[in-house]
Amino acid sequence: MILWIDPGVRKLWYALIDDDLKILDAGILLQKKVSPTREDQYERMLQIADFFTELFEKYQVHTVSMEKLFFTKYNQNNAEFVFGIRAILLTMAMKKKIQIREFTPIELKKYITWNGRADKLLVQKMIMKLFRLQELPEYNDAADALGLAYLVAKSSKLGNT
Repeated sequence: MILWIDPGVRKLWYALIDDDLKILDAGILLQKKVSPTREDQYERMLQIADFFTELFEKYQVHTVSMEKLFFTKYNQNNAEFVFGIRAILLTMAMKKKIQIREFTPIELKKYITWNGRADKLLVQKMIMKLFRLQELPEYNDAADALGLAYLVAKSSKLGNT
């Protein structure tokens, strides 16, 4: 199974699919409208570790995929927290000897739409088709989560690990 994770300050997205592209679990953790305080960040890190510990125990995950991070000068305050979450999740995966794959947003868009500069709506529409969903994913990031899991599944089958 392939687990895709997008660690964020206000939202942490994840999607778990099997090798036949069946969605087993997907959702959002930490859905908050405001950035957390320093104390909230520590509590959230514990919640994230607990959630993914249970998920790794429940499913036989063989690959974890995350989007490569890019921070501008405008969101540097978020970088420390997000890198901390990534460190927790990557350490958990490495301890379980789970393969780790990372892709840039441009790589995702290019693979899913054949256009590295595709807009979010096109990515959502393609994900809807690829996973035979009845409606568009509600959030852009949810489409990205499924898209990266799909990219990992397909590139693994092609031998591009």
